[in-house]
Amino acid sequence: MTDERESIRLQILQSLLQTIQSSGFNETNIPGVKLYRSDGPTSATPAIYEPTLCLLVQGSKQVWLGDELLQYRELQYLIAPVTLPVSGKVVTASPASPYIAMSISLDLRELTDLVIDIAHKELPQHTLVSSTSVSSTSVSSTPVRGIAVGDADLSLMSVLQRLSQLLQSPQDIPVLLPLLKREMLYRLLLGPIGSQLREFTQIDSQAHRISKVIEMLHQRFNEPLRIKELAETVHLSESAFFQAFKAVTSMSPLQFQKQLRLNEARRIMLHEGIEAATASYKVGYESPSQFSREYSRLFGAPPKTDVARFRQAF
Repeated sequence: MTDERESIRLQILQSLLQTIQSSGFNETNIPGVKLYRSDGPTSATPAIYEPTLCLLVQGSKQVWLGDELLQYRELQYLIAPVTLPVSGKVVTASPASPYIAMSISLDLRELTDLVIDIAHKELPQHTLVSSTSVSSTSVSSTPVRGIAVGDADLSLMSVLQRLSQLLQSPQDIPVLLPLLKREMLYRLLLGPIGSQLREFTQIDSQAHRISKVIEMLHQRFNEPLRIKELAETVHLSESAFFQAFKAVTSMSPLQFQKQLRLNEARRIMLHEGIEAATASYKVGYESPSQFSREYSRLFGAPPKTDVARFRQAF
């Protein structure tokens, strides 16, 4: 089976190399699918992972969620069913053997619909959770982490191979893409982290509650943080909410909001040409000096220096 997975990996790699035009992120003609290439190791770079599956096709990478380190390599995938601020670093890559990854956006509603549809199916023991539906009965009381790494088995690799082949057949995308994404979600649910994914679809689980809070914070990151209001929204005490949030995200709500704000500030400075002081106010800071200190701590340089360095590099 290992030889078969390796053979499929090489076929996917060949398809992606035909499409990737440059280093960094590459958009594709498949909605929700992006490719990434690096010809050498990189330094740790903060980023926002929106709900996504990322297959590592060649090379290796390290990802930090808060203080937690995840490592993944060829024939493994990283999955995040919720929006998370992370820091990522390409470890293994060279011009002759570049780091290549394919990311596919996930929709938690599609995942929830699929869980309902297969509620009657007897799943492998390692993917079972305490409830076989998205009802509010008998759910896990301990939230699961909002990010995970798993080994891509033969069935999942087969789906992703067919997905990569769509890059060369754009006329087939409208018909085949919905089918392939549904099969991909199905294979993930049957895989080693299937139970973790299912937790985020169960309405009364703490993981699902925290996913709702994350969605609120993502949409309203520039507003003042009110822990009591957030906890009441998902029907948890403040202490229970704080513990559940940290279990899912590996950081406090304040740390989470801060990283959302700083990443958004960096984005608008780079792409909209806004100066640092204006960007700081737009993302919710009241003090430009505090913004500059926290920005330097996250990105390793003051805003003006970081933006200039980034533009020079790309």
